[in-house]
Amino acid sequence: MMRQTIVTSLLTLLFFASASPQLILISRDQEIEIGKEVAAQLEKEYGVWDDPEQTRRIERIGKSLVAVCERKDMPYTFKILNEKKELNAMAAPGGFIYITRALLEALDSDDEIAFVLGHEIGHIAGDHIRKQLSQALAASILLDILTARSSQLVRIGSDIMFSLYQSGYSRQHERDADTRGVRYMKAAGYNPIAAITALKKLGMERYKGLVRWFGTHPDVPSRIQRIAEMLGVDPETLQPLPQGAAPGKIPDRPSKLFFLVDNAVFCLPSKSSQPQKVWQLEKQRVERFQVSDDGKVLWMLVRREGSELVHLAIWREGGKKTDFAASFYAEKVSDFSRSPNGKWLAVVAQQSGRSFVKVFDEKGREVPLPDRTPLGEVSAVQWIAGDELLMFTERLGEMNIAIWSPRETVRFVSTGGKSFPRQTASLDQQTIFVLTDATLKRGRIDRETIQWEQIALPVKAFAVSGKFLALVKDGSLQVGVLSGQDWQGSVIDNRDGEFSDLTFSKDGQWLAYTYRAKPSDPPQLWLAHVPTKRLWRVAVNATKPVFAGR
Repeated sequence: MMRQTIVTSLLTLLFFASASPQLILISRDQEIEIGKEVAAQLEKEYGVWDDPEQTRRIERIGKSLVAVCERKDMPYTFKILNEKKELNAMAAPGGFIYITRALLEALDSDDEIAFVLGHEIGHIAGDHIRKQLSQALAASILLDILTARSSQLVRIGSDIMFSLYQSGYSRQHERDADTRGVRYMKAAGYNPIAAITALKKLGMERYKGLVRWFGTHPDVPSRIQRIAEMLGVDPETLQPLPQGAAPGKIPDRPSKLFFLVDNAVFCLPSKSSQPQKVWQLEKQRVERFQVSDDGKVLWMLVRREGSELVHLAIWREGGKKTDFAASFYAEKVSDFSRSPNGKWLAVVAQQSGRSFVKVFDEKGREVPLPDRTPLGEVSAVQWIAGDELLMFTERLGEMNIAIWSPRETVRFVSTGGKSFPRQTASLDQQTIFVLTDATLKRGRIDRETIQWEQIALPVKAFAVSGKFLALVKDGSLQVGVLSGQDWQGSVIDNRDGEFSDLTFSKDGQWLAYTYRAKPSDPPQLWLAHVPTKRLWRVAVNATKPVFAGR
């Protein structure tokens, strides 16, 4: 326990500490003498951990931070209190800095230790201690102390300090100490990201009830957020934020956004910034899904882990259970697409080395495809206006598009190429976009052929909505307006990494996409407001965004 004898009147005086924020009545020498008294009491109560290696470690880290701080006129010392349970660190007047053994052992790196020590140095360099002492002593009841014996000032000053340890610094002083600590870390060559990892680590469940350092340093989540903004990183992923990243609430949008997180379907409502889980079934993996225009019906392709049996599951808002409408065997599902009128669902899957296409109506009943003419090896499907289904297929050694309308026969149109498309999209009944290799092309379909024109290269992914076209090109995510064959885009997100799952809202004003800094990272779902180029991170470990009303 800290010192038990605390003068009640001093606590009352500390309550009025804001009365004179710049007043400093304590000299440097007086501060040091008070600090010696406080240090002696701390060391008597806890003892000092006599570990030469760890002591040299914190002295080395501490002195490197002092070398870059604003106040070097103190005889700084760094010691480890032999306390094995209480996670704590504190700065006594005059530059006496302590960290408990428990806190030291909870931190994993010199960088994290540097933040804790830098924060405490920040209290001294920012004159927080002298200001708090001076404000208390400025009260009329203690003004005579300034003219009394030095020993009496030291005694009262040490009492005030132990009161301060119990009540905590002001929020303004805590923010300033954080800012200074991070600045010292950067200047001394430590990784400032460790400020966030240290705060996160000490906020873990296993430390609750023990963390005195947090008990007197309030509002940890906002501290993490503030430091992350200072460093320009995402507080969850610790990755650099894009230039247009916007904090706070996402503006209202015209439609809901659905996406996958692991095996659950989440929804970001049109007037909310907080995603909500709408569907999950234990031991079922969601392969693909589609959403009704009003966002009240989900069609999902799900399967149990390790099974080749795929179920078409239908969930309706307000329903009591999921309807498993149809099943089929497939080793892999490569495409799942909904028709513009919402009445048909097309699936492309593979089984035993061969691809196949299945079409279902909105109630999950399978619609037979004509089988008189072999379709060939289908790689992708794309619905176009008029509810015609385009099936991209290799047939007789050539890439073709098989065009089918429900209850009609299939006709074939030659693409004039030999490569499978990586991605497809459509604008109307005659206009399609195809990404083959790294070339984005636009095609005009007539009865038997397609007229192609090149739009851009090299392209890794794209999305189209009306006149808006988004491309992953030249290492960045770009959005622009397509006029004729000319496309001039501006950068929305230029972070190094991988962009995928691009999808527009129906009005083209919002673009959802996933981002990974490197392939091994979990994907982050981002939402961009195209007119303003403002960006919001929606979720982590999220994929397959789909806007309702597409």
